[in-house]
Amino acid sequence: MTYRRQDVGVFKVISLEGSWRDMGRAYGESMRQELLDFYRLGVEEHLMGQLGRSQEDLKALGGGFFRCYPHRFKEFVRGMAEGSGMELWRHLALGALEVAAVESLVGHCSCVAAWGEYTGGGPLVVGRNYDYLPRFKDYGRFINALCLRPADGSVPVCIVGYIGTFYVTTALNGAGLFLELNNGMPSGGDLWYQNRIPNTLSLLSFLLDSSSLEEMEAHFLSVRAAFASVVTVCDEDLARCYEWPVFDVKSSPVVRPGLLVATNHFTNPNWGLPEPRDERSWYSVTRRNNLINLADNLKGGIDEDVMREILDTRIEDLGATSDYTVYQVVGSPKNRRLWLKVPHLTGWTRLDLAEHLGV
Repeated sequence: MTYRRQDVGVFKVISLEGSWRDMGRAYGESMRQELLDFYRLGVEEHLMGQLGRSQEDLKALGGGFFRCYPHRFKEFVRGMAEGSGMELWRHLALGALEVAAVESLVGHCSCVAAWGEYTGGGPLVVGRNYDYLPRFKDYGRFINALCLRPADGSVPVCIVGYIGTFYVTTALNGAGLFLELNNGMPSGGDLWYQNRIPNTLSLLSFLLDSSSLEEMEAHFLSVRAAFASVVTVCDEDLARCYEWPVFDVKSSPVVRPGLLVATNHFTNPNWGLPEPRDERSWYSVTRRNNLINLADNLKGGIDEDVMREILDTRIEDLGATSDYTVYQVVGSPKNRRLWLKVPHLTGWTRLDLAEHLGV
């Protein structure tokens, strides 16, 4: 079992190698104080204190998700509880924080990937806004990059997310596959199958078991979603997007060769769906059109620096970033590098992850 911690600005890069139980135990032990602090702020003060969620309610919610976890992920969470000294149900409540905090349907999130002519022949670069409840801006200091190198031969994965929340909405694996998830309910409906593995855990499995876009696509074609999502996957040369409701999956077409933009609605015409109205889709259409226009105007010169400028452009300035943007990521899959930013807390912070991913 090996463990390494690196503080980069406000962000923590945690690198673990070993069995799933041992990695969880080491994470829980080393991050005990941060886990306690985040639990008190997110669960006790926010969910219980402000929203009135009861302990029994949170136990049922977290336990319901946990029942569907694949065994290896259960082992990590159990190890985390052993290492931290916190009861397992408290870890599960923390893991369910984003779902438990929802008072109304909230989604947003945007992604833009550029390659080929849009990067002037340079490597693919991808940017994503993670949009959620404004309250989550208070949790910016609890974001970490958790790098896992399992002893079972899986592909190493770096997960970007909140401390103690073991699932994927943004991640990069050792094979150079970047993945990000957006809410797809404006087109796919709000059904949620609680007897299916949550998408956020299925995506972690996909990354652990894939070293190419072809392998990743095979997973999407084989697994039913628990809730509607729009998922972008990139390697160093190409990006693909999957529109993934609970009953099917289809690829989203690229905007033009070298440019893919994804927000919250489906764009594959074979669904037969009308374009949603902005007020019913968190301005999904406007955000998508704005990102397309920005990319077109910058065609031929989009690199990591320019992608950060694109994400820095607010929606009122014809970009996609808004007061709902709680953190942002720019990725270079070829270089195994990410840039993270929490608006109103940090500037762009560079994370070089090749060594952490065993590359």
